[in-house]
Amino acid sequence: MVVAATPLLAISLTDDARLIASISFAATLPWLVLSLPAGVYLDRHDRQKIMYRANLLRGLIFGAIAIGSTTDWLNIYHLIAAAAIGGVCELFFDMSSQAILPAIVDEETLEVANSRLYISQIISNGFIGLPFGAWIFVIAVGAPFGVNAFALVVAALLIRSIRIKDIPQTATATKSFGADLKDGLSWLWRHELLRTLAIMLGVANMCGMFAQAVFVKFARDELGLGARGFGILLAAISIGSILGGLVGEKVSKRLGATTAIILAYIIFGMSDVIPGLFPEIWAVAISGTVMAIAGTTWNVITVSMRQRLIPAELFGRVNSVYRFIGTGSTAFGALIGGQIAFTFGLRATYLASGLVLLIALVTLGPVFLRAAKVYIVPERTPAPPSIT
Repeated sequence: MVVAATPLLAISLTDDARLIASISFAATLPWLVLSLPAGVYLDRHDRQKIMYRANLLRGLIFGAIAIGSTTDWLNIYHLIAAAAIGGVCELFFDMSSQAILPAIVDEETLEVANSRLYISQIISNGFIGLPFGAWIFVIAVGAPFGVNAFALVVAALLIRSIRIKDIPQTATATKSFGADLKDGLSWLWRHELLRTLAIMLGVANMCGMFAQAVFVKFARDELGLGARGFGILLAAISIGSILGGLVGEKVSKRLGATTAIILAYIIFGMSDVIPGLFPEIWAVAISGTVMAIAGTTWNVITVSMRQRLIPAELFGRVNSVYRFIGTGSTAFGALIGGQIAFTFGLRATYLASGLVLLIALVTLGPVFLRAAKVYIVPERTPAPPSIT
């Protein structure tokens, strides 16, 4: 709901593309600033408790936004600050959830488990949350945030109720914080496959944020959509994410992980060019749906790959480095996208994204293919030895 309502609230507070993009910048900045130390923290503490506390704090933040937007004391800068705090909570929650999953399911079912998680998230977020959030925003500005605050508290209680048979191993604090952080950095840097995937993901997320950060303004100014139409468009695009969650594991087995990853990246680049050339609702819906299929397929394959390759006792640290590179770049993308839109127009954000992504594929694709021959082997994915 807040994915639809937050940009609508932002554009009601300001028409400046740079300030609107700053919401996305604030929400993604924690991935750039806190990913690395958060990984060390996760390896030293109970990941289930971290997820529980992160959701409670998120609920408090969204409750404050609901009250602030209803009483008219909220301004764009308050919203930016709230997005930043919510982004910190999201970082700790998401990284903990990926680290804890191998302790809940068997290794051979990781792809299936990740697919089902993505499907459940996308159905609730895309088909329920997006249109509902946009529609009730029109009726009561604070309602989407208030309902989400309640939902997060319920989610926190559900997380706390999970009984984990095999408690994830956490690292004892025998080394300094800096030494533990260095272990995660050096492990990922020595792993050519995961290092290359992290860089490819970083470029893709940065470019994707060019247009996403100002998408609400693009939908209003270029497509002529109001709040309800904006929610419906977001929900329609989410169909692709559901399909990706359903077929991601099957695509990986049918085409092989290597081919599926390269194909997804080609789709990333081509799909971004289409709205830039044809700023029509049908073009945005089709390209967004196809990109969502590719994106979810990419996530199912690569998240499962990390969970299988990275040793459990190092997962928090190594995954934090991966996310620092792969997700931290979105903060830069939001700033760049806002400036591109302000200087060259909203359509230019799509064209710039597609061009950079295709250049990245030509540059990084051969490196990935070389590494894939070593690490992506049927039924066996070797990893470098753990750091002692």
